Amino acid sequence: LQAVLVVEKALGDLWIQLPCIDQLGSCTYNDVCSILDELIPPGTPCPEPLLTYGIPCHCPFKAGSYSLPASDFDVPDVELPSWMTNGNYRVRVVVSNGGEELSCVKLTFSLHSH
Repeated sequence: LQAVLVVEKALGDLWIQLPCIDQLGSCTYNDVCSILDELIPPGTPCPEPLLTYGIPCHCPFKAGSYSLPASDFDVPDVELPSWMTNGNYRVRVVVSNGGEELSCVKLTFSLHSH
């Protein structure tokens, strides 16, 4: 499965598309299943709140409609580039297989450091 991400950050009233730098930002990922398996090893339960709301985190994904209410996530300490700091973001993810669009996901989130 291929995923194409468009990531935008709010700067005042403008939304600026972030470039793909070191596989962060508006990037194309050609093997989503392998990336998910690296992040969440197979056999490991999906992290909260995905688990509570029945949102899968491993391939294959069952057909259906998934939704997640507004939620807070604690992100582990990671080194983020300076351009991906505190702020408001929106992300559009298009997942396809062999050129056929299978899914479109739109996310909005705010990132705040402690």
